[in-house]
Amino acid sequence: MKKYIFLFCTLVSLTFTTSCDQDNLELLPFNSVVEETALLTIADFENATNGLYWHMIQSTYYGADFMSFPDVLSDNLIINLDARQTQRAIFEWRYNPITTRAGFMSRSYRVAQQANFILENLSVLPDSPEKDNVEAQALAARALTHFHNCNLFGMIPTQGAYPGQSSTANAALGTSLNFTSDVREEIARSTVEDVYASVIDDLEEAKGKISASNDIGRFNLESINALLSRVYLYNGQWQAAINAANEVTTPVTSFSDFAGLWNDSNDGGVLFKLINRDADTDISTGVPYSQTLTGGIFSEYVVDFGLNNLYATQDVRRGAYIDTSPFDGGPEMNHVAKWLESSINAGSGVLDIKVVRAAEVQLNKAEALANMGMDGPALAALDLVRSERYVAIPGGGETGDALKEAIQLERRLELAFEGHRFFDIKRQGLPIQRTNAGEFADGTGTPPFELTLPAGDCRFELPIPQAEINVNSNSQQNPCYQ
Repeated sequence: MKKYIFLFCTLVSLTFTTSCDQDNLELLPFNSVVEETALLTIADFENATNGLYWHMIQSTYYGADFMSFPDVLSDNLIINLDARQTQRAIFEWRYNPITTRAGFMSRSYRVAQQANFILENLSVLPDSPEKDNVEAQALAARALTHFHNCNLFGMIPTQGAYPGQSSTANAALGTSLNFTSDVREEIARSTVEDVYASVIDDLEEAKGKISASNDIGRFNLESINALLSRVYLYNGQWQAAINAANEVTTPVTSFSDFAGLWNDSNDGGVLFKLINRDADTDISTGVPYSQTLTGGIFSEYVVDFGLNNLYATQDVRRGAYIDTSPFDGGPEMNHVAKWLESSINAGSGVLDIKVVRAAEVQLNKAEALANMGMDGPALAALDLVRSERYVAIPGGGETGDALKEAIQLERRLELAFEGHRFFDIKRQGLPIQRTNAGEFADGTGTPPFELTLPAGDCRFELPIPQAEINVNSNSQQNPCYQ
C-alpha cells in the first residue's frame, strides 16, 4: 500500500453523521497523533468514525470520481471533444501508470487507514453496543475500499468464466490488503481470492455488530446486507448473494418517487448515502459529466447514443437520467441529468451520493437466481424493479437466456452513472462494445477513437499508480504495463 500521508479527521460536532466542515477538522498525520489523547472516549471514536464518511465523500472517491470513471471506461458515455477532455486517456483506454486512477487509490486507502486506526485503539473502550457500532462501521468501510481497489486494479473472481468462478482470476493479483494505520508499511498485493475472503469476513463481522438505529447516512444493517449481496454475486456465490438480498427489507423506489430521488426530494429505496451539503462538504458530484453555464448544460461526457435509445419513452428513468437540450444554440445533446441539480443545494451538481439502493439488491438477487436456473423467482425479483420503472412492463415472462439478458439490461438502465457499468461488464468476461456514434443527440458528431475493448484484454485491469510502485517496493505492476 502506498505510504500516503494520512490525515485524521476529528469533528467538534456529533451532528456530522454525514458531513464535515474543513473548519471542524483537526488535521494531524497519524504518525503524529498521541494515541492516549487522540481516542479515549466513545465520543472520540464516533468523531473518528465520522472521518470515514468525510474521506468517502471527497471528489477523488465517491464525491465525483467513482460516480463517473466506471461509466467513462465503459459503453455508457461519449466524450465531448469541445469540452475540457478530462479523463480522455481513461475513455480511450490509453491509461498508463501515470494517467491511471491514482487519486482514487490514494483516497480509498485513506479510508482503510482511518478504519484501521479506529480498530487498533478500540480496546480502550469497555464492551458496549456503542463500541460494537463503531467497530462495525470501520470494518464495513475497510471492506468496501478493498473491494473497489481489487475490482479496478485486479481481476474479479467470475471474470472470464461466468457464470462459474475462475481459478485463474482468483489466483491473480488483487489489491494490497491494508490492516494497519502505519503509513510507513509496505504491503504486497494479495490474490483476488484472499481479498474477497477478507472483504466478506469484514462485512459479515460488521453485520453482527452494526447498530439497528443507524440511519441511511451511515453504514447500517440494510446496507451491509446489500453490499454482501453484491460481493457474493461478484464472487460467484449465488446462494449467498440471494440469502443476503433476502435480508434487505427496504422496498424499491416507487415510480412516483423516482424522479425526486435524483434531486434530493426523497430517499426512496436508498440504503446508504453520503449527505452532501453546500455549507460543508460542497462536492460537485456531477462535475465530471457537465457544468451548468449561462448557455445551458455544458457536457464533458454525454449519454451514449445506443444507451439513450434503450430507455423507452414510458420508462421513468429517461426523464430522471437524461436531459436533451442544446448548449448555447448548438446541436442538442443527451446530457446526464442524474447528478445535475438538487432541490436542497444551490451548487451545481451538489447532491447526496446514493452508495447502494434497494433496486440493485433485487437485481443482484435476480441474477443469482437466474444463474442457478431458478427462473420463476428470478423473474419475480426483476419485476419488482421493472414494475416501478415503466408505465407497463415491456416484454415480461422471460426464461432462460432471454431472462438473463433482461436482467443485465435492467442493471444497465437502472445503475447507469452510479459506478457499476465497467464492473458489470468486466466480471462477466465480456467485451466493451461502443456504438459508432458521436456526441450529439441524433448520433452525429465524433465517434469514439476506439469502439471495442476485447474480452480478456489486459486493460480491464488498470495500472497500479507509478507513485505507489515508487514508494512501495513490495507492490507489483500489472503485466500489461510492465
